[in-house]
Amino acid sequence: MANHSIVVDLGLTEYTFCWKLQQGLHEARKRNLIPDCLVLVEHPRVMTFGRGKNRGNLLVSQQVLVDHGIPCVDIERGGDVTYHGPGQLIAYPIFALKNNGISVLDFVERLEEIMIQMLQTYGIPGRRDPRNRGVWVEGKKIGFVGIAIRKGISFHGLALNVNLDLSPFHMINPCGLHNVAITSMKDLLKTPTPMEPLKEQCISLHEKIFDSSLKKTTLEALIKILAQNDCLQDDAGEKIP
Repeated sequence: MANHSIVVDLGLTEYTFCWKLQQGLHEARKRNLIPDCLVLVEHPRVMTFGRGKNRGNLLVSQQVLVDHGIPCVDIERGGDVTYHGPGQLIAYPIFALKNNGISVLDFVERLEEIMIQMLQTYGIPGRRDPRNRGVWVEGKKIGFVGIAIRKGISFHGLALNVNLDLSPFHMINPCGLHNVAITSMKDLLKTPTPMEPLKEQCISLHEKIFDSSLKKTTLEALIKILAQNDCLQDDAGEKIP
C-alpha cells in the first residue's frame, strides 16, 4: 500500500530560508505533525559546503564570490562544496527512513534513480560512477546527492542541472573532485528544457520509486502547521516569498 506524503513547490526561493524551512519540517516530521514531505525548489546563486568540506576546493577568493553575488553557506549535509543556481531542479525529501524500512544507501540510490529515469525520458544516458555519488553522463557530472539524516529522518537531497549557468562551477572543485567536468541537460540537448513538466515527472518518479502517493500542498499551509507547533527557527515564518 502506498504511503501518503505531501509535496510543495517553492519555485525560486532563497537558500537560507529554505534551509530553515527544512529544519522546521524535519522537526514536524519527527513529531508526526506531517507525513513524509517532498520540497521542490530552485535557488538563487549560492555555494554550499557540506560536512566533508575542504576550503581548498574553493578556487577563488571570497571577494570574487562577493563580486559575483554568490554567498557561501556551511550546512550539515554530507559531501564537500557545490553550487546551486536558477535552472537547477532541487528536491529535498523530508523522509522517515526507519518508518519506511529503507537504509541510507538504499535511499541515496533511489534519489539517483529518480534523476537517471528523468534523464532517460530525454534520451540522456545517466549513470552512476564510482568516483562520487550522483549521476554522470559520459564522464561529466549532471546530478548531485547530498543528504543529512537526523533521528532517522532525512533532509537536503538531490540537485539536477537542467538549464543552469555552469560557469560558477569553475570556481570550485565540485564535490571535492579535481579535473571533473560538469554538464547540464541544456548543454547536452542544445536547447532549454521546460522546468514545470520536469517537476511533474520528478513527483511521479518519487511516487513510483518510494511507493508513495504525493498530495500537493502550499508553503502557507506548511508554515501555519510549523508556526502553531513551534517548529520554525528564527524569523522563517516572516520570510514567506
